[in-house]
Amino acid sequence: MFYFDKSQNLFFSIHIVDYFMLNENLEIDESATSSYNKKTENEIVSWIKRIEREDKLIISVPQKGQTDETLKRIEAEKFLDGLSIDIDKTKIWEVEEKISVNIDLTKERTNSGNKKWWEIWK
Repeated sequence: MFYFDKSQNLFFSIHIVDYFMLNENLEIDESATSSYNKKTENEIVSWIKRIEREDKLIISVPQKGQTDETLKRIEAEKFLDGLSIDIDKTKIWEVEEKISVNIDLTKERTNSGNKKWWEIWK
């Protein structure tokens, strides 16, 4: 998923594997490790918490599935104009080149209750 953080004028993405790092309290679970550095890990956790709280400053970027370049440009301009986003003042968050998230399935996940490892996002 792609988002825009109005407080930072920043486009960023959250990947499904990022949720695998978290427990039900939206904190890094002790059974999970990632190749993210601590700063990046903290940013991701902060954004996920804000998304879950429905922070009005985090805007989901619609994925229209357009293949026509002209239509893509029109849709992008509508999105930017509709939210008064000045593209010249925005940044794009870039993550490390390769990332990985590992979960030790032999460890009990914090606050996971009776959930199986594949149900952690429910």
